[in-house]
Amino acid sequence: MSDRDITRAGRVYPVSDLIAGVACLAGCGAFLMMALALPAGHSTGDTGPGALPVQVGIFGTICSLAYLVITMRGAFADEQGDFSRAHRAFVAFLIFVICLAGVNWIGLPLSIAAASGLVTLLFPGERRLLRAGATGLGLWLIAVLLFGKLLGLPMP
Repeated sequence: MSDRDITRAGRVYPVSDLIAGVACLAGCGAFLMMALALPAGHSTGDTGPGALPVQVGIFGTICSLAYLVITMRGAFADEQGDFSRAHRAFVAFLIFVICLAGVNWIGLPLSIAAASGLVTLLFPGERRLLRAGATGLGLWLIAVLLFGKLLGLPMP
């Protein structure tokens, strides 16, 4: 074992993982700031459903920080990236941006259902249309029944 192995000098960090970690941290931090800026109302508080966005923001920020720490410690340094399917990530991002831009016209539950169903079509496998439909329907039901009816969160 050489000194280089012991100190891991000259270690190369996977730049794509660092960029992803920083982007996730920035996005979750922005989400948390927007959640904290929500106006006080009957649904906010320690136990009310208005606390859910803050909890999601905190959880996302913690996960992003953990991912960055793991990346900086070199956990992914030995893995080679396969960017042959990177276009799928970009297309998935565009699908969500386009669907979420239509929230004011079709509503949040339907927009999330459409986006998730369309993104599911990007994955190879059997019965893609059935999986896409089930995914969209499942997320629509979660949004309407759980968040809309049970928790009483207003849906745009």
